[in-house]
Amino acid sequence: MKEIFATMFQDEALVVKSLLDSAGIESRICGEHILDIYPIFFPQQGGIKIVAADEDEADALAVVADYVASKSREPPEAPPGH
Repeated sequence: MKEIFATMFQDEALVVKSLLDSAGIESRICGEHILDIYPIFFPQQGGIKIVAADEDEADALAVVADYVASKSREPPEAPPGH
């Protein structure tokens, strides 16, 4: 298994896992219950990770790259008067 994505936010991990599932890539979330164990969570502990099979690594990383790119784009401006 290869680490495909890491985040500090459970909702973001669920979005990425959903995108991978939609692409037909089986993945697992690791550390999603870290806040239950460590209520005071530090980024140095690694966050929530998504892993996928070694043979799916390239495809999974492409899905994640698309997600990250779409996240960094500015939202379209609302039409005047809205």
